[in-house]
Amino acid sequence: MSDPDAPPLDPQALFAAFERHHVAFVAVGGVAAQWHGARRPTKDLDLCPAWDAENLERLAGALRDLGARLRVPDGPREGVEVPIDGALLARMEIGTWRTSAGDVDLLLGIPYDSRWNLARFEQLRERAVLVDIGDASVLAASLQDIVRSKEVADRPPDREALPELQRLRDRS
Repeated sequence: MSDPDAPPLDPQALFAAFERHHVAFVAVGGVAAQWHGARRPTKDLDLCPAWDAENLERLAGALRDLGARLRVPDGPREGVEVPIDGALLARMEIGTWRTSAGDVDLLLGIPYDSRWNLARFEQLRERAVLVDIGDASVLAASLQDIVRSKEVADRPPDREALPELQRLRDRS
């Protein structure tokens, strides 16, 4: 849910916070696609975290450190302040958060072979690539998984991104 009024995206600050809290996740979406060579700009970071209670609690701590506020449709631009804990995150299949380092979308998974069959952290991790970002090492979804998710989701922004991603995939 990219917003032109979002704070500038600072992936290094986000990844540093997640690393300090030992959060297990795979980066998906536009930032991960850029690591595979895509040039399409993005204004948010999409993550599929491990969905166990301990990891979600660590993720909640990182979000609190980043001053995260929940973004809701037709809500205030700066988001809504809510008490963030692992239990709250566990109840959300998708959560969009405004942080001091940019917007973060937390996803239970990405579309795999239908909109309802999701590739979750465990599957994505098996095919992910390790990327060094500043002082952090980050797992990025495979280009094949990114392409597949955009083909299945079939939203206008996904259709716009697909030609470039398919070319990159076909070259590798």
